[in-house]
Amino acid sequence: MSFIWLLFAHYIGDIALQPEWQSNNKGKYWYVMFCHCMIWTAVVSVALVYLGIFEYWKVIFLLIGHALMDEWRCHYPKAPDNFWRIYPDQTWHIIQLLLVYVIR
Repeated sequence: MSFIWLLFAHYIGDIALQPEWQSNNKGKYWYVMFCHCMIWTAVVSVALVYLGIFEYWKVIFLLIGHALMDEWRCHYPKAPDNFWRIYPDQTWHIIQLLLVYVIR
């Protein structure tokens, strides 16, 4: 059940707290991308603290991993449908969550 809290935090940080202007501009301006990744990492880190499994290395891993994947996603050639951009992105973020949940 604890992992559900991490998924919940992920969706809050990656979707609910990402306004449309941020989604549209994070591929154009590094600062917008950085802000999005920091917000997501902060929300997930709060969940890690709540679960009692917070460690500083996890913050770095989450921040850099999220930034690299979102950078790839923003600059990947446009696909006819969004499948080849959204699903690998979300899958990677869930793998990140699994890793920080399992490795203690």
